[in-house]
Amino acid sequence: MAFISGLLAVQEPKGVWITIIKAFEGATKNYVLAIILLTVVIRLIWGLVDTGTKFNQQHMNSIQAKMQPELNKIKAKYEKQPDILQQKQNEVYKKYYGKSYYGSCVISLVVMALNLFIFFTLLSGLNTMSAYKIASNYENIRYTYVNCISLADKYLTVDEDGEPLTEEVRQDRLEHFKDYKNLKFVVDKENAIITLKYNDMELDSMQYKEDFSSKKPILDYKGDTVEIVVEENENIISLLDKYFPLYEEGEEEWSKDVLLDEVVTQNGEETTTEKLYLSQALQNVAIKNVIDVYEETKDSFLWIENIWIADTPFNKSIVSFSTLNGQVGRTFEEGEERIYSSFMADLKQEKSKANGYFILPILCILASFMTLQLTKFYNRRKNKKKGLPKVEEQKGKITQFIVPLLLGIFALFYNSVFSIYMLTGQIVSGLLLVPQLMFVDFIMDKRKKKQQDKQLSNVDYSRKF
Repeated sequence: MAFISGLLAVQEPKGVWITIIKAFEGATKNYVLAIILLTVVIRLIWGLVDTGTKFNQQHMNSIQAKMQPELNKIKAKYEKQPDILQQKQNEVYKKYYGKSYYGSCVISLVVMALNLFIFFTLLSGLNTMSAYKIASNYENIRYTYVNCISLADKYLTVDEDGEPLTEEVRQDRLEHFKDYKNLKFVVDKENAIITLKYNDMELDSMQYKEDFSSKKPILDYKGDTVEIVVEENENIISLLDKYFPLYEEGEEEWSKDVLLDEVVTQNGEETTTEKLYLSQALQNVAIKNVIDVYEETKDSFLWIENIWIADTPFNKSIVSFSTLNGQVGRTFEEGEERIYSSFMADLKQEKSKANGYFILPILCILASFMTLQLTKFYNRRKNKKKGLPKVEEQKGKITQFIVPLLLGIFALFYNSVFSIYMLTGQIVSGLLLVPQLMFVDFIMDKRKKKQQDKQLSNVDYSRKF
């Protein structure tokens, strides 16, 4: 909920990428759309650098095509003499590449390093944001639930003046919980007030709390009154124990709970007894608000229920306590798992689903593989059209699968937001690929024609006597 976002124990992370993404999010009002738009902008800008890289690559490929016939002859001649073969091949490389080979390698390494820097810094930023979002969404739900229980406790404990209720008044107030289907908690976000209502009648209200720690007066050994600080979780667990008591081994279930109603139904000779306890009624009413807040704060996209975890059926959209504990980046206070279980079990039963179906990992692999294949197809078609010999593949065919598989692994183990970034980047790169290659070929053909014209202009046509 917006009104407590600035007061949560989990502080919003900072960083260059996070600041940039927040600016895009402000424009799109959606985190996934912000990532998609940011990726398009990055890829369009990167396209200028990438065009230069492709020009360098095409230049190297053209040299490779020219020297390929010589390499084939050398290989056929010295196939059984590997030392001589390597020496002769090096001589051919030096003849055709010259110093440009090393310059091209340096340029490629710089571009690769810059690309990896963007990739991993953005991955780190999105992982940090993922941890923050998971933790903050949990705390929004947590505080909603605890405020509901706290208000119910206030209504069933003290009157409007803060005085303890008489037993008669308390019994009257318990009557509302018998008809719990018409009971609800309403949160006024603007004024941060939570109200308990029965139908349209207001029963009680209080200021919405973001901190349940307190100071408690006690008598010390000298008989003086002192104050001790009671930790937040200690107060919350005390509240939960009051309305949702835990049973020791051997204790009869419901023996510690407050019985609200007992209905005996006679069906022929069969008698059915249904009991309604205060804990059941209160939990049912509070969980309705928990579900509302979950629906309001969850970050979903298309088939993905929770964009902050990976798109796989092995992940549930509502994270386990161990996952949450690993994400928050701080140590929970003692008893947090008890608080988590008090409402998350019911929320999971109502709303937890498989978080995906491997769609993003598969799409990332396919998009990357198709981009690589499109480059190879374009170059083969161009060489065939120009009558150039087929360039022998220097690398094993397995290498063409390495990059797509790596992207698939990242999509499988990291959050769906980063997978969307990778997929969008591959799609944009694929769309830019053919125009980039056509532009590079146009520039190279123009340079080649210019060199040919220069050579013709230097020919001496004068007659020799």
